[in-house]
This record gives sequence, C-alpha cells and structure tokens, in this order.
Amino acid sequence: MGEFIKHIYWLDPIAHGDALAELRKDRKRLYRAKHAPCQALYPRREVALVEPGIWDLQCRRQGSWYRASHRQGQFLVVTNRALTDFEPWGHVSLEDFQPPRLATDEDVVEILSDARVPEVLPEGWGDFSPWEVQAVNAYLTAEGIDRSLQEVFCYYTANHLNFVFPRLFVREEEGQVIPYSIQRTAQVCSACVQIFGILGEQFPVKYLAPCPGLKYVKTTPSQYLRVTRAS
Repeated sequence: MGEFIKHIYWLDPIAHGDALAELRKDRKRLYRAKHAPCQALYPRREVALVEPGIWDLQCRRQGSWYRASHRQGQFLVVTNRALTDFEPWGHVSLEDFQPPRLATDEDVVEILSDARVPEVLPEGWGDFSPWEVQAVNAYLTAEGIDRSLQEVFCYYTANHLNFVFPRLFVREEEGQVIPYSIQRTAQVCSACVQIFGILGEQFPVKYLAPCPGLKYVKTTPSQYLRVTRAS
C-alpha cells in the first residue's frame, strides 16, 4: 500500500450541496461510513464520506465533541489523494515519535482542575452505555491494566483537554507548540476528535496515539498519527 496518508476535507451542506450530490454518485470509488468516523481512515478506501449522523451511532458518547463543535452538521470527506475541487483542512500520516514523557496521575488531576474545564466538556461525554462499560472493562483486563473505568475516564478526558490547553507538548524550532497524546493507546479514547480537527484545530501539528477502537490504521509501537493542518 505504500506510505499511509489521508487528506481531510470538511464540507458545509449548504455551501457544498451540489458537490456532495456529485460525490454521492461516484459509487465505484466512494465509501460511506456506516458505524464510526474512523472507518474513513481504512487505507484501501480511496474516497470516504462521513455524514453527520455517523457521529451518533457506534461512538455516540465520543461524538459529543462533534455535536458541541462548529463542525456540527458538516460532512467529512477523507481521501487517499488530494482533491482539487475543495479546500483541504489538513492531512494525517504516520511518523515515528517519542514523547518526552507521559502523563502521571498528578498531571491528570492538574488538567482536570483547570477552571476552564466546565466550559469545554460537551454534554454526553460521560454517558457510557452498558455495552461500552463492559467492553472497556474487558479491554483493561485483557491489557493487564489495574485501573477502574472512572480512573481511565479521567485519562480520556485529560487527554482531550491537552489539545485545548496543552500541558504535555513539544516545540518546533520556530517555537510552535505541538501537543501530543498524554498516554499510550490503552488510556486514550476517540482519537478521531483530534485526527479530524474537532479539538486542537488551533495547532498546526499534533501527534496522536491511536485509540483502542482505531482498527483501520496499522501502526508500529514507535509510530504516532501526525495530523498537519493545511493552513
């Protein structure tokens, strides 16, 4: 398959209604996400469309960030090759990255204690379904992680907040802040929120550990998803 790269576009249904209609006609190339936004990242899918309602399905709790954002109601298009008809939001690739350090419990407490947190957290973010409670607990057991769901949820939340007001980050030579996932895969959730720029859009570059549900992108232990904003 070669190097992994996906180009990301956000389309407003009013401004791009005709273009979306034309895109839907391309049944040979177009894949329409059925359950979750990250299905658009599967390498063999040349062009993928994520309709707004997809964020309410399999990952409804995680989709609360989309529903609370300025992207609500917009369509997401993800492609293997750059499109000339639309202005790109950015792209995602794989890159070796070694975080200087990972978050401790003390870091998480400090992040969650920030006075800005209540203004940022979306309604529904903490609403675990019975199925998800069972799935997360089973995953933690399988991974040998001795933490409760509530403890891990604190890490989930702090990880997202790190892309709003970063505590763990690196800097480019020019001084630009580059936030990264505060923990490894087992203790992060819904990487799609950062991959597609719903959180952290103000940062030109982000490094993301894949979340447990991101099964469509194969990474090595040293690889992170590098998200680069187009402008």
